[in-house]
Amino acid sequence: MVLRAEHVYLGYGNKSVVEDFNLNVGKGEIVSIIGPNGSGKTTILKSLARYLKPQQGKVYLEGQDIFQLNTRYVARRIAVLPQVKSAAGDLKVKDLIEYGRYPHLKFGRRMNEEDQRIVDWALERTGLSGLRNRPLVTLSGGERQRAWIAMALAQQPEIMLLDEPTAFLDISYQLEVLELVKELNETLGLTIVMVLHDLNHAARYSHRIVAVKDGEVRSAGEPQKVLTGDLLKTIFRIEADMLEDKTNACPHIIPQRVIG
Repeated sequence: MVLRAEHVYLGYGNKSVVEDFNLNVGKGEIVSIIGPNGSGKTTILKSLARYLKPQQGKVYLEGQDIFQLNTRYVARRIAVLPQVKSAAGDLKVKDLIEYGRYPHLKFGRRMNEEDQRIVDWALERTGLSGLRNRPLVTLSGGERQRAWIAMALAQQPEIMLLDEPTAFLDISYQLEVLELVKELNETLGLTIVMVLHDLNHAARYSHRIVAVKDGEVRSAGEPQKVLTGDLLKTIFRIEADMLEDKTNACPHIIPQRVIG
């Protein structure tokens, strides 16, 4: 397993948010974490990213306690895209992507030809070569999200952690971003852990799903196993029609009513 959490307890001050969380992520997997608002999804991702130290338990990167590893070492292996991102209004696309090379630069050293080649490669892989000199503020929502993903790619990570990568995007851009995530997983072998709200997106684009509520794992496994009528009732308080998406070989959920 490239990323593992064992009996992890998380919280802020005296407030407990996640209790006894366990997760195993294999190389090349796409794992999505789902659950209602306030269930601890983003808190879990922060711990996997080494941003939030567990009160109890351990997070392991390639078998080593992630909180005992060098920050630069971790940054070369894990790229993190939070839900809320900020950058200077006049920052150009290529300048944003160059930030992804910083974990690989020695102190005081500027980017060399190899670094620039990797930036160009990240631009090309995300379809942004023609927009390299555009300010971020002039991009569409989908283009902007692709730029942040390109920055993460420039890190040349083994793992990407994405917190709501489709937030605030309309449906066409949501599909565009998730198709890009899928392509990067399939062609580069990237291991990806995502927090998603849309259950149908989770079903379609994940190898495995982890469903959490009140900071506890309630179900984990392949989409067909996790996304059941009973789980939707107990975790999301909804009744739904469960269909089969034959095109994508995954469940498709049509919510019908709120219960309880």
